Amino acid sequence: MTADYQTWLSDVRSAVDSMNMRMETWQERWPFDFEREYRNGTVPDAAAEKANRYWWHEQNKAINQNCLKMPNCWLPRNHRGDCQPVNN
Repeated sequence: MTADYQTWLSDVRSAVDSMNMRMETWQERWPFDFEREYRNGTVPDAAAEKANRYWWHEQNKAINQNCLKMPNCWLPRNHRGDCQPVNN
């Protein structure tokens, strides 16, 4: 990993913003471990995707709309197609 953490996090923020999400809003409610992803060498776009899945999973649980087919599926209840685990 050649970028320092702040530069890397800025790249992650740009990727999250491109998904029409405000990183600060989601992070405040359901903290995602970005430092772990940085230490693991996760590229910014992949870290943003992981955070996105994690946040949707947490939101679905909070509104009691989490998938009942698989415990760690980030998709909402009664989704179509295969389950998709949060940690992919």
